[in-house]
Amino acid sequence: MQRSAFYYTFGMEPFHPLAADADVPLEELALAQAECALALGRLDGLLAGLTPPEKQLFGMSLVREVLFAALGQSGFADAALLFDAWFAGLDRAPQETPLTPCSAYAVVRALLGELVHHSWAPLAEAAHTIAAAARFGADRPAQAEDALAGEAIAKATALVTQVATGDTPLPFAGLARLTVLLGQEALFAPVERGARSFSVAGREVAIEQPAPRTPLWAVDLALGALLSSGGAWRHALPCPGAITAEALQPPLRPYQRAMVTTRTVQASALRLGELVADARKRAALIHDQLGHLRANARAPQVWMHLAAFAPLGLDQMAAAFKVSRRGTYAIGDALVAAGLARRETVQGRVLLVAEDPRRARRSEPRGDAPALAHPALVAFDSAMAEVDRLLARSSGQV
Repeated sequence: MQRSAFYYTFGMEPFHPLAADADVPLEELALAQAECALALGRLDGLLAGLTPPEKQLFGMSLVREVLFAALGQSGFADAALLFDAWFAGLDRAPQETPLTPCSAYAVVRALLGELVHHSWAPLAEAAHTIAAAARFGADRPAQAEDALAGEAIAKATALVTQVATGDTPLPFAGLARLTVLLGQEALFAPVERGARSFSVAGREVAIEQPAPRTPLWAVDLALGALLSSGGAWRHALPCPGAITAEALQPPLRPYQRAMVTTRTVQASALRLGELVADARKRAALIHDQLGHLRANARAPQVWMHLAAFAPLGLDQMAAAFKVSRRGTYAIGDALVAAGLARRETVQGRVLLVAEDPRRARRSEPRGDAPALAHPALVAFDSAMAEVDRLLARSSGQV
């Protein structure tokens, strides 16, 4: 760990943009915390009113949000661009750099390994389906870096448990204690920027380099335990992006640190609220288009994955939803015929991608009313229902 040559030359401590002669006024912090508490409470209320399909969609979206936030926080700048193809096993993993402490494989493995055991059933079920469909790193055995990701989750869970006393329904005292502990923990504390020296025209030049990332995504994963310990949340959900390196910088004064953490936790809650709104819109679309099908029909479940998480290949669909190869063709044909999906060929492999029929409906002339129940979906669901009945009979079920 090194400080830049500039600071050593002039005998100064590194300047932080939030460093100031005076701390944040208490009234300003109290207002920010009230706004954050309101966002947390609203999200908890929204989650309590979700229907089963909305919960499934939200769970899928939340897993994607957790993975994206963790990969971004770990320094994988190209994760968003590559993710869908990587998930399908069609492209490389996000590029590792000197800023990334462990590979993208290790991050997603660790996160999915934890989420499949989550206490909130819709999230655990979504993670289980996604893990079954995942093709990233399928042929890459576990390596030493996987242990680093696991250690980060274990350490983050221990620190959150230490501060999650439940003494008050508001989490801000616990968040303040947590940021202090994180700043003292070598695994999570911000690493100072380094300096790289090289010669140019016979003169030594020092260039400051970005600091390596620490695995704060593991703290985001465990933070829900703190929010639920006092009753702010019913469920200990992950909080993507809630804990940042900025909040752990040593120059910050106590109220400044609390202000940064309060704002990032609020932003995380607001983002999850957006996922809830998206889940409701998608659930309404499912009800309009597929409401005539059985509650356990495969076609709606497949479409929820496509819409809320990522496209699927046929082998992924078969593994995640326990259907035969022929069944995957039938599901794809039915969804495409109903305008809910399209097929794309990527590197010689067919992927099923979600479509929103509302877009096509908006482009149609007024007076045209597309059928909500496509015959292909009805026929396929009837066939699957008959298969389920035969399987139940053969296993001795009524």
